[in-house]
Amino acid sequence: MVCILNLIFKVGQISIFVAKMSKVPLFLLLLFNFSFARYFQMPIDTVLWFKPGKGQRLGQDSTYFPRNIFKLPDSSASEKIPSSKPEDICSIGLGGEIVVGFKDFVLIDADGYDFTIFENAFINPITGRVFAEPAVVSVSLDGANFIDFPCDFQTLYGCAGTRPTNGKANPYDPSVSGGNSFDLSALGLSKVRYIKIKDVCDIIREDTSNPFFDPLLSGFDLDCVVGLHLIPFQTNASTVSDKNYSIFSQSDFLIIHSFEKIHFVVFDLIGHKIYETEVNGFEYIDINSFTNTVLFCILNSDKFLEIIKVVNVEGQIFISSY
Repeated sequence: MVCILNLIFKVGQISIFVAKMSKVPLFLLLLFNFSFARYFQMPIDTVLWFKPGKGQRLGQDSTYFPRNIFKLPDSSASEKIPSSKPEDICSIGLGGEIVVGFKDFVLIDADGYDFTIFENAFINPITGRVFAEPAVVSVSLDGANFIDFPCDFQTLYGCAGTRPTNGKANPYDPSVSGGNSFDLSALGLSKVRYIKIKDVCDIIREDTSNPFFDPLLSGFDLDCVVGLHLIPFQTNASTVSDKNYSIFSQSDFLIIHSFEKIHFVVFDLIGHKIYETEVNGFEYIDINSFTNTVLFCILNSDKFLEIIKVVNVEGQIFISSY
């Protein structure tokens, strides 16, 4: 699959994508969103592990899983009509747990909620209450050590699986999307890579006095998880980082990410200026747009000045301080 992203910008709630594609359906591009040149927004694309629980196994078959959770929420879901097809949800079962994440991105703490979990909760037309199959949510940076978000089993405050999905709304706007949204700042965390969802329906089923008791509870049904504040995960050696900015390569792109306004200039080997821009957020530069294999980049603001050497050797990009 080849997708070269040229430009993404956002006005209000309208995202406009200008891209060159090769054999990529348009709906795949719509899975990705970009939040005002600061953060990526997208659904999960990784399952670290899955331990199914008892009972319900809808959507666990390899015919559907994990593709059924690597997408946006079911567009037909509402507070009256929950998602119920194996193409759209995966039941993790009573006491089951699943750990999901993002292959090439880190979820970071920023203003407001940082991610949203969608389940097929709905309003019971007889009782008028939410039919909730709750789960405890935990997060981790390394995939081994997890920290739980507090979850009150009497009120279900802090749990996932308690709010119906509004499939017609913008899934990246927690004020209208439904689902349960979480803020990393509540745990004092600045970044994570993995999200664990652990079903706790058995705890509710064992307590008939619980306001959410229902003998029909059969386990958390995962629709999807979307990250609201993602930045690229820097794993390769071709990365130069600072507290306020980073420059790294991903596929054919040189990517600059800065939390403050910086001036970025590219020179060729003999000192001719061939590119210049201001960066405040993300800047993507198609390295193949330059005929030169050796480039020198100057990054500067009123706080620093740094020279970076970039070498393109048959599609492999090497970055080093100069």
